[in-house]
Amino acid sequence: MGLQDRDYMRRRPHEPRALGGSGARDEDEPSVNWRMRLFVVGCITAVAGAAFWLLRDVRAPIPASAPAVEARGVNINSATQERLESVPGIGPALASRIIAGRPYQSVDDLLRVSGIGERTLESMRPFLTTDDEAL
Repeated sequence: MGLQDRDYMRRRPHEPRALGGSGARDEDEPSVNWRMRLFVVGCITAVAGAAFWLLRDVRAPIPASAPAVEARGVNINSATQERLESVPGIGPALASRIIAGRPYQSVDDLLRVSGIGERTLESMRPFLTTDDEAL
């Protein structure tokens, strides 16, 4: 009788395989199945958590020069410099030039002010009005 025939040396089906064994895997071994599932669930949780963490502050940014609610319908013939500056695209220098060029018959008359071109006027048009024009 050799050593491999002894009972205490035989591997029983419910016992784990010793390191350096044949490498064959038992298909019905439940520990591999739950460990793999736990690993997959952990990976999915980690990826989802990272995505939520990265996307938590993704919102439409509000630019610092966004018009105030009161900026709608600024009358270019009577508005103060501060009120004109609340319109997007109008800074202190441009507001001074607008005030210096008063009176205006329509918003289109702003084209004669230095620094206001057609593109600039079109971006400011929704926020401006004159005495004669309605919004």
